[in-house]
Amino acid sequence: MKKKLIVLAASMVLISVVTGLASVIRPESPEGKGILLSVLNIMNAAIAIAAMKLTDMKLDLDIKNKKQYLIGFCIAYDLTIAVAVLPALCGFSLVGGHREFSKLALIFYFFFYMFIVGPAEELIFRVYLQDTLVSAVKKHKWIGVVLAAMIFGAWHMINGSVIQALFTFGIGMVFGMCRYRIKSCKFIGLAMAHGLYDFLIVLVTMFIVQN
Repeated sequence: MKKKLIVLAASMVLISVVTGLASVIRPESPEGKGILLSVLNIMNAAIAIAAMKLTDMKLDLDIKNKKQYLIGFCIAYDLTIAVAVLPALCGFSLVGGHREFSKLALIFYFFFYMFIVGPAEELIFRVYLQDTLVSAVKKHKWIGVVLAAMIFGAWHMINGSVIQALFTFGIGMVFGMCRYRIKSCKFIGLAMAHGLYDFLIVLVTMFIVQN
């Protein structure tokens, strides 16, 4: 366990450094920014995978488990309704201002969130970080879930704000508790939930949130 925690600490530092590159390298075009963020997310996922191999952790994809897809959809749907749709219908937004509709932007966001952000962040923070912390705190495993969500929130402060970190902590708790409590909630289901939730937020800001 000592080796796991040392590798965990080192990998989290590396992931934070890579993430911080987004505030140093600032492409002028939205396309350039999207490419940069995609590359950084892939690099961070690669760091997590390398750390898992060093500590003999296995990634359980369980692709044939149909329940996890339904669970992932339900998590994304419920979160979107509670966090984005209902507040927007009440006249305020918790997920940012109005975005102008663009077909190209919509296609980009779909692939970016569903195939890069969702899988990368869930691999790092729920599969690797949370599972390591939960196994380290054997008597009170829920503490590992809370710690992982706190680190997930704090990580968003690198290129975000304190408010964003607190908001993300809450989202991380939802994803973390689902992985901890729901037997069929595997990596694929969580990646789908995370990516779909982020994409649905884009749709809400385009079509429901007003100027």
